Amino acid sequence: MARKRSKFNIYRVPLQIVVLLLLGYMVVRQFVDSTYLADFEAYCPFGGLQALGSFLISNTLACSMTTLQIAMGLALVLGVLLLGKLFCSFICPIGSFSEWLGGIGARFGIRYSIKGLADRLLRLPKYALLFITFYFTFKSSELFCKEYDPFYALFSGFEGDVVLQYAIPALIITVLGAIFVRLFWCKYLCPLGAVTNLFANALITVPLLAGYVILRRQGNDISWVWPLALICAVGFLLEAFRLKGLRLPPLKITRNPDSCTSCNLCNRSCPMGLEIAKVDKVRHIDCHLCGDCLGACPVEGTLMINRKPLRWLPATAVVILIAAGIYLGGKFEVPTINVRWADDQELAGAEMYSLSGLKSIKCFGSASGFANQMRQVDGVYGVEAYVKSHTVKVFYDPAVLSPQKVKAAIFTPAKSYLEGPAGEVAVLDLKIDKFFDGYDNYYLRLLLEQSEGVYGYSTEFGEPVLAKIYFDAAILTPEQIKTLVESPKVSWEFRGVMQSEKLNFEVPWMGDVVEKIEAMAFLQALFNPFEAEVNDLPEGEVDLQVYQVPLEQAMLSSMQRQMRFLCAHLAKQEAIIGFRTVLTDQPYARISFLGSRISAEEVWQALNEPTLTFNWSSGEAAELPNPFKFKVTGTVVQADLE
Repeated sequence: MARKRSKFNIYRVPLQIVVLLLLGYMVVRQFVDSTYLADFEAYCPFGGLQALGSFLISNTLACSMTTLQIAMGLALVLGVLLLGKLFCSFICPIGSFSEWLGGIGARFGIRYSIKGLADRLLRLPKYALLFITFYFTFKSSELFCKEYDPFYALFSGFEGDVVLQYAIPALIITVLGAIFVRLFWCKYLCPLGAVTNLFANALITVPLLAGYVILRRQGNDISWVWPLALICAVGFLLEAFRLKGLRLPPLKITRNPDSCTSCNLCNRSCPMGLEIAKVDKVRHIDCHLCGDCLGACPVEGTLMINRKPLRWLPATAVVILIAAGIYLGGKFEVPTINVRWADDQELAGAEMYSLSGLKSIKCFGSASGFANQMRQVDGVYGVEAYVKSHTVKVFYDPAVLSPQKVKAAIFTPAKSYLEGPAGEVAVLDLKIDKFFDGYDNYYLRLLLEQSEGVYGYSTEFGEPVLAKIYFDAAILTPEQIKTLVESPKVSWEFRGVMQSEKLNFEVPWMGDVVEKIEAMAFLQALFNPFEAEVNDLPEGEVDLQVYQVPLEQAMLSSMQRQMRFLCAHLAKQEAIIGFRTVLTDQPYARISFLGSRISAEEVWQALNEPTLTFNWSSGEAAELPNPFKFKVTGTVVQADLE
């Protein structure tokens, strides 16, 4: 029975449009909301599979990798195994754009379909790109695909991790390839297409992967590079020689030859250019189960899914899988860092201490820094850090540490100088509850420096945290300071844009007596000395001199990182040996140097260059504006002061 044909796929096109509208919203919002940072890879299943592999290999999850990505990656795999390559058809923005651009090429008669041996051989590059992507992702624990992905490059404005010499050619190839060659990127270059085809051949590729896992568990030290290369090679050979999956996925487009009129409308409607009218069951590896051919067929009941009217099923499954991925991504969390440095016997007797709400655990770098900090604590055996929930788990020896000692080891005391007092300084002792990590310290500093009359503060571990506030008693009272600390939020300007953060600090106790100290005692209480070796002292060298220069910024703990940059800058002068800060009658910087090789004037010039130039540990050159203000020239003092 004939029926009305429809070129508009009511199940697929709306989903494609919704995806593009969401991406458009993310792009536009960046221009109207300066605090919003769009993450165009947050829902990417390909990034999720890279993240999962990276975690399984190295027990780490870098900042660009998320649990949500992993959940979406697993949803993709499940979809391929049970239904088909639905992501490529219904969701992928590159696939959607490529189809629409291909329509332009077809309209002008300039789009071609590659067939025969060339079609089979051209399927190799996507497996090579798959190997390269996973290789560099596993080596760096960062998403290598972001360096070349044409989707990410375009929507991120070629910023972030994009490498222009990779991304621009990839984008040009994608656009021109779609116009002149049917779905060139999707068929021949897309590494995610290679992944979905590997799972379509899961009856071979999954046992290969399982065999590697078994061999590793039996103690065979086999690098992950070999199974990755083997699976990519096997995947290409299976695709090139067969062009169909091994029994998977179970759903297929089926044709009833008895009612088929051989009008070939199904062939012309297929985005992949498959010859549907010649087969009873479409088993081609390129079939995405999009359903365009089902809508194009003029005879009802001729084209169906598994010989049943299930045209609605793929789109419904896509929505369910996405919803399930988002739900699961919010329900479980993979640790960003999961490391142990004790043996199995020690770990068997270990206990675990968990602490949540640490806002300073915000990325792979801060989680790694926390792990290094805890590695120095006697009795700690390992840590896990969860960026999403700002949670850490510490595994420790209960014979050496208690939960309170572990918490004390996590806490970092602070000294923060805000401004120099004109005379006597009042000191208020208080306790601050719901205050613990570095970000809490940062917000407290913002609160206090916005109030006239506060000179500085310090914190030390306690439950609640113990704090001293240094202030001018002629301007502020203890009650006013308590009210200030308990402010419900703090606002500040960053790069011309106002920022704000809700706070919930509480002051359950405040000292009855306000101590009074002299200005120098205040400086001594908040001074954080800094010392670093700049260059090695040559053996036998005796002409070591010290250049001392006033530096008020030496009081600021926030400047110690910049001091490391300054030392790296000074290291270009081999005759400069060391740098440190001291407090005598005022804060000073002391630079030790070889007087026979460099003059004090040259040291002064090096300190005051407008730009600090240095190399990162990787060897990459860097520069930044010199943040230090040496207001007056220094003098050469006795070397024994060092």
